[in-house]
Amino acid sequence: MTRRKGRIKKPPAEKVWFRINSKDGKRLSEIAEKYGFKSRYELGQYIVACFLRVADPENDEDDTPVHDEIKEMFYDLSEAEKHFEFVKPKRRLPQHEIDDLQGQLRLWQ
Repeated sequence: MTRRKGRIKKPPAEKVWFRINSKDGKRLSEIAEKYGFKSRYELGQYIVACFLRVADPENDEDDTPVHDEIKEMFYDLSEAEKHFEFVKPKRRLPQHEIDDLQGQLRLWQ
């Protein structure tokens, strides 16, 4: 990072967005607290960094060796199955659809 006119110039960054269900979110919060992470965001950054070190070691800038346990977590990624559940945000149904689902008749038709 360099200073320019009193401000710190940060390296370019990208945001990665994903959703998880509330049960997994609670589990993630408990794990972050248990292992001393300041937030779930910091835990996510740590997990992505570990994954990148194992999946793409040629572009890794860190020279410290990766522990065998971390390598085993991501071992043979080409054979991995995708076991994730996409959680789409829910929107409220219009009242006439709720009425139809509950079997209520419309007076105007």
